[in-house]
Amino acid sequence: MIRNTPLILIALIVTIAGCASSPTENSQRVAASPLEAERVETIAVPADHAQAIEKSSSGDSEFSGLYNTFELKATMLNSTVRESILKRQSEYYLWEPSQLANEREKATQELSSETGVFLSFSTPERKNDNLADSKTIWRIYLEAGGRRYVGKAKRDRRLIAELQSLFPYHTRWNSPYTITFPVAASALEGQAIRLTVTGPLGTRVLEFH
Repeated sequence: MIRNTPLILIALIVTIAGCASSPTENSQRVAASPLEAERVETIAVPADHAQAIEKSSSGDSEFSGLYNTFELKATMLNSTVRESILKRQSEYYLWEPSQLANEREKATQELSSETGVFLSFSTPERKNDNLADSKTIWRIYLEAGGRRYVGKAKRDRRLIAELQSLFPYHTRWNSPYTITFPVAASALEGQAIRLTVTGPLGTRVLEFH
């Protein structure tokens, strides 16, 4: 037993050395783990729908020095976009022709009574992401035809899978909102439109043609 003691000690040292690793190696293994970062599913979106959305969208970021105070991208829910959205939903929900007709009728009624905008919005500070709150720090305006309209924001409660299938640029790190303005969208067809989002953190003006 005594003669074998050095061999036993050497074996223990080799085993411990094999199990141990440097902090760098540990951090590399953790960083490479698929559980470290949230997986983002890729949703295939037809090219014609993506083009229709992008054509009626605009976005920008507001910076204070090197600090990004907020960023946003918006899509005008005009007749072209609404029709593309209905077609997209009809495809993946397998709507009957009668249901598609009903949804088109609803869209037509909305176009004749209000103007809608889908807004993908984010700020580094979650407390500042409060467009739909009663005490929001933000104001949203739409300008067209020499008039300005005040928008009302409502958080879009649809799941991320559906939002990304309809608005490919939207990410799970942004907050989705629907902004409505008291003017018929059908009356603004073909006009230049300016959407302004403004508050203590800055002002961004998005233009749609």
